[in-house]
Formats: sequence, C-alpha cells, structure tokens
Amino acid sequence: MVGNRYSITSMLIDKKWRHRPGGNRIPRYAVAHDTGNEGSTALQNFNYFNSRHLAASAHVFIDDQDILIIIPLREKAWHVRRQVSDANDWAIGVELCYGGKISWVEAYKRYVWFFSWLCQTYEWNPTLHIKGHFQLDPGRRKDPVNALKRNGKSFEDFLQDVKDQLESIKREGEGVHRVNEKKHDRLYRVQIGCFKQKGNAEEAARKAIKAGFDAIIHVDESS
Repeated sequence: MVGNRYSITSMLIDKKWRHRPGGNRIPRYAVAHDTGNEGSTALQNFNYFNSRHLAASAHVFIDDQDILIIIPLREKAWHVRRQVSDANDWAIGVELCYGGKISWVEAYKRYVWFFSWLCQTYEWNPTLHIKGHFQLDPGRRKDPVNALKRNGKSFEDFLQDVKDQLESIKREGEGVHRVNEKKHDRLYRVQIGCFKQKGNAEEAARKAIKAGFDAIIHVDESS
C-alpha cells in the first residue's frame, strides 16, 4: 500500500437531516469504525444516510472504489455515544465498508491511506490521534476490530500500516497541501473541470494527483 494516492469524493447529505447537525470546528482526532453491515458500499451508505432522519452518522465511508465524504470534516457527526466520549464534537468518524463483493485489499488500502492523509493534513501522530470505536465505547462496540480481525489484521497492525504510509509520503515528498484552519477563515478552491461522467472526473483527478496535487471530486446533485 505504500506510495498509493487516491482521490477523495465529496458527496454531502442534505442539511435537512438531523444527523447532519452542522458546526464549524477544527478536528482534533479521528475515530476508526467499520460499518458492521457486510457488503454495503460507500455509495449505498450515502443513499441510506441521505434518505431519512437517523440517530447516527459519520463523516467518511470507504470501500474498494471510493473514499466518500458525506459530512464535511469541519462539521459534527453522531458516530460515538456522547455519554462515553467527546468524539461527536471533535473527531472525524471514518467507516470501513467490507464484505460481500467489496475487495478487502483495495478497501483497506484506501482506509489506511485516508488516515495517513488526515495525519499529514492535520499534523497528527497516528498513535495519539487515531482511536478505535471499540476503545471509546468498549461495553458496546468492537469496530473496526470486527472487520480487521476477520482479514488477519489487528488494530495495532492497522496503526502501523498508517505510520508506514505516512512515512512513505514524507520520504517521497508527496506533500499534502495542508489547510491551516487555525489561521485562515477562508478557503480558496481551484476547480479544474466539470464532468457529466464519473470516469472523466476520476481521470482528471488522477492527472492532478500525478502532478503532485490532492484531488477531491465534489458531486453536485443540484444541476
């Protein structure tokens, strides 16, 4: 997995749903989850969370095809019980999709890479700033250990893979363009194209990545 870089797709659920509570915070850490719903893809999870009021949510869903942001990372999401942790207020919730027809190898690569991307972006230490859901709510939750264990990985293995990926990024000079959210109130975005076909957007993203830039595909469903 070392050396891989992937595009990130932003496909946001509607603000009308109560499980997208809003907010504007600087994330302090990330929580690793798995969906617990074998075979459900990132897109299927988006469709589910964008269809009704729910009591839970997460920021990101990752499978073997997509890294899909459904709630902006600066906003809150309901992914850990508030009685046991401050994760809803301060953490980014990242869900691993697995099982069924989803390729474990490809989904896991993207999962590890995204956490290394977060660590690079926010200048986090993987050991200190990545928590497992099972650690925050041990009486009720076992994710992402459920998905990891069945595929021969421990949570410690996962953290080491994130560290290795992060070190590879640093060695190869794949500098992530950090957003220093403490100093800047505004973000200036550069758009390189609009496409009707997902494949064309992905090709443009691959070219941007190859040129040394990070690429996020934003899906505009208003047009």
